[in-house]
Amino acid sequence: MGNREISLSVRVTTIRDGTHGISLAAPDKLLGEWTDSGAVSLTVTEDHRIQIYGINNIERYLLTMPGTVVSCEQLSQAEVSLSIII
Repeated sequence: MGNREISLSVRVTTIRDGTHGISLAAPDKLLGEWTDSGAVSLTVTEDHRIQIYGINNIERYLLTMPGTVVSCEQLSQAEVSLSIII
């Protein structure tokens, strides 16, 4: 099996159970989500990781993707789109 490119999105949003949280999805599949009522925004770091912030810009999580990041775009204060090769 060779390398393949995968598109992902990370969002601070309302998740499937109706609570506020963080969602990680591919175009055709929800990969994971977790409840976090304190998550407010996210940003892309210089090394293409996703920093998730709470109220008053307090760092909550640092999300690191496996593989090599090909592209990473901040779509809004609450959404990041990225492509990785695994």
